[in-house]
Amino acid sequence: MYLDFYRLKEKPFKIIPDPDYFYMSPWHQQAMTHIEYGLMSGDSLILLTGDAGTGKTSLIYKLIAGMGDDTIVGVLFNTAVAGDRIMEMILRELEGTVPDNPTPSSCLEALQEFLLDIYGKGEKRVLLVLDEAQNLSDQALEQVRMISNIHTGKENLLSVLMVGQSGFRERLRKARYSQIVQRIVVSAHLSRLRQQEVIDYIYYRLRQGGAADPQAIFTDDALKAVYEYSKGIPRNINLICEGSLVYGFADDVNPITAEVVEGFAKERIESGLLEGHSESDSYGSSDSQEYIEALERRIASLEKSMDIVKRTLVQLIKAVKGIRKKN
Repeated sequence: MYLDFYRLKEKPFKIIPDPDYFYMSPWHQQAMTHIEYGLMSGDSLILLTGDAGTGKTSLIYKLIAGMGDDTIVGVLFNTAVAGDRIMEMILRELEGTVPDNPTPSSCLEALQEFLLDIYGKGEKRVLLVLDEAQNLSDQALEQVRMISNIHTGKENLLSVLMVGQSGFRERLRKARYSQIVQRIVVSAHLSRLRQQEVIDYIYYRLRQGGAADPQAIFTDDALKAVYEYSKGIPRNINLICEGSLVYGFADDVNPITAEVVEGFAKERIESGLLEGHSESDSYGSSDSQEYIEALERRIASLEKSMDIVKRTLVQLIKAVKGIRKKN
């Protein structure tokens, strides 16, 4: 729609995580270094946290895409499940043999046998990624702690990367989680981007989208407006920039101005569709509960759709890596 108008080859601000568009900010580089160190060290539990929209899932895809064939990777995107089911889900995700009439204890035993078999062959290491880890129940967290204890001699048989929102880190500080916290050797946190990092992020994605001169598409004031309204959250940046390109094209504005950015951003804020912005300024107490309930339903529907998309992308990454290996 707007590609020719702004001399782009493809949309640069797609919301769906794409390793080719992943911008390695200093925060992401630091987090990636910590995670890779934990994996190389064979740590049993690794923690990654960050506010919603800061790029945690994108970092996961980048991590998986860069792994060799010596690593078996399993990813659970839906962790809001009963604690007595998560062990079975983990076993299935790692493609182990699930016992008849599975129970947490029988699945734990089967998982241990599966990991010992892999270790005995001396060929692969195993990584389990638990996305949206803040949704794990106390019972599920206890199951995670138990699998983190699976080891032989001095070596852990499984590394678990727990990825959650910032509140998950606060939750783990409570005394009842002390046993699982003691097993977290490596942790990282994704902070929001600073102003120059937001500008670098926008230029990077524009270049990936085919822009010969990314600095000619947004004015300096427009870039500052993106930073202010996005609050440094990459998902917000994508939404605002994509919307601004659409609005700019519709109004025949090139380059994008601060007025275009502000017009789109304020519309999204009023709709409650930008992370980090309070809805209380736009909605009165009389209809706030109805609005919140409607928003929760919308979010639940979007999360279900994203779970499908995320799983499909992981499978595509694995398939591409398999094709490359054969060739």
